[in-house]
Amino acid sequence: MEIVAILALGTMGFVAAFAFLSVRAIEELRNSDTPKSALSRDGAQERLKVAARVSEAG
Repeated sequence: MEIVAILALGTMGFVAAFAFLSVRAIEELRNSDTPKSALSRDGAQERLKVAARVSEAG
């Protein structure tokens, strides 16, 4: 019976650690200046803004 408790606690600990790392990775992606996907709505808007700036400058 003791092994079941150890395995259950280990599994819950792993899930909590994985969730924490996933949240940190998503926050880093949201805060970065890397280009967004052209398929996403905000990525298309970003590309249109860049194209407008380029056409105005040149």
